[in-house]
Amino acid sequence: MTRTRVINACLMAAGVGMLAAAVRVLLRPSAALPRWDLLACLALVVVGLAGALVCLRRGPFPQGGRAETRSHWWPDRNGGWIAAGMCAGIVPVGLFFYAALSFSPEAARITEAKGRIQAISVQKVLSSEYVRKKHSGHYKVVARLSVPFDAGTRSEKAEFTSEHWLESGDKVWALYAPSSAELGFVVDADREALEEKLGGTGHPLMLMGVGVLTVCCSLFGFLGEFFSRTSRSLRRPLKKGLCRSLPVTVKSVGVVVDETTDTKGVTTKQPKPRLELEGCEGERLEVLLDPVVDPSHLSRETKGLQAKLYWVRFAAGRPGPKRVSAVLVLDGQRCVQGVLRVAGESECPEGDPVPAAESLPEGDGLRAIRTHPAWDPKLHAEGLWWLVAGVVALGAVVFGVGRWGAGILCLVAYGCLFIARMVMKDSRTRYLKGFVPDPEPETGQ
Repeated sequence: MTRTRVINACLMAAGVGMLAAAVRVLLRPSAALPRWDLLACLALVVVGLAGALVCLRRGPFPQGGRAETRSHWWPDRNGGWIAAGMCAGIVPVGLFFYAALSFSPEAARITEAKGRIQAISVQKVLSSEYVRKKHSGHYKVVARLSVPFDAGTRSEKAEFTSEHWLESGDKVWALYAPSSAELGFVVDADREALEEKLGGTGHPLMLMGVGVLTVCCSLFGFLGEFFSRTSRSLRRPLKKGLCRSLPVTVKSVGVVVDETTDTKGVTTKQPKPRLELEGCEGERLEVLLDPVVDPSHLSRETKGLQAKLYWVRFAAGRPGPKRVSAVLVLDGQRCVQGVLRVAGESECPEGDPVPAAESLPEGDGLRAIRTHPAWDPKLHAEGLWWLVAGVVALGAVVFGVGRWGAGILCLVAYGCLFIARMVMKDSRTRYLKGFVPDPEPETGQ
């Protein structure tokens, strides 16, 4: 669909803009504020999100033709990538905060006066205190240093940190302009820390942290992809011969409010799409689906069709409602994955035993029905607006708002990511509630 491709292209452009901003910070963590290079990258992000919003304003997508299919159960796959995206959001926010604080006006003035980084001598260590962290530590040093300016060598007192114990005569690194002693100097025991202040590449520890987080995000996405195979929820029971099957007819697709009670006795209610099935002997069954499945579209695809229902055998002797994983296979090729729910022991269907095997009788080539609308203004527009708000907050950081201001704005930007996710879920809930039938009025006696 053309509009789907346009929205996906706009969101891809937004992602490229955010990636470019992260790369710019890694290549040049320190620069004079405002950072116009970072603002240009964020402008691309805003343009991409705005383009997606413009397409969404035209309303939901038409639903003509047969539904698309996927080789995986896409709601589970989406969950893994959403978790990866939420974790990955830490990277640009953290990098923007680092870029806002790493800039040193003092170092910039020294650089403009043709300053350079050179080794200088420690004349006398006045104090050295070891500060222990969780897995490492450093020395907090106060020392007198010998700085060779053109007007003469000056003995200056300075406070800095060092990974190693320092003594008189040891060398440390200083950024200073020999011809401009009035500008002072910036000292550090780590040369790379001074190079960052001059716009050099990021510190190796920062690069390592970004790399580890990227690997973790990729792992989230891989796990979501791995556990979303259409028959994977039945894989272990199939191997043990614990599955049942039953020929059924899809009578209708609707929405029901599902009530669940956790171990602490807390009851939650959530609207979920429901497949109403009828067995060959008149059995009435219902399969609850993931909330992201669109019931109206699924109804057009499945209502009245003959199908084969596979489920994990119910455990006997357990009181109360029962739920097990289930897969509904239509025309031997397409499938829907959900939870078979019965009220009690007497309603548990018997079904036919499925021989122990590595996969369902239809094989591993099943295709999951992918319902539309994939993009709908009622479901996604508000969330995209919150993403725009988060990008604007990041843009304000690079104008130079101080340590506390940068910290607050970065928290706001990351919080907008969570709010966007929450409002999209809330929009989906309101959308599904519109399918729940109104309760029948009680008749008087």
